Amino acid sequence: MARHFSGCRLRAARRAAGLTAEQVASAVGRTPWTVWKWECGAAAPGIHTADLLADVVGVALPDLLADDRQAVSA
Repeated sequence: MARHFSGCRLRAARRAAGLTAEQVASAVGRTPWTVWKWECGAAAPGIHTADLLADVVGVALPDLLADDRQAVSA
């Protein structure tokens, strides 16, 4: 199963944690613009940064990953 970083999941987790993009950016040593690019899917963080992001927004790293498989009907 192929999995990739999900910007939508990051945005949802950040909002659920009550954090701004600026707060998340500061916590991981990046710019708010970079966080915005991750959330919009224009870029993806490396695994180390993704792990830091998960810690900052209070979720497990797998919660920020999405499955690439397409649903198959029987």
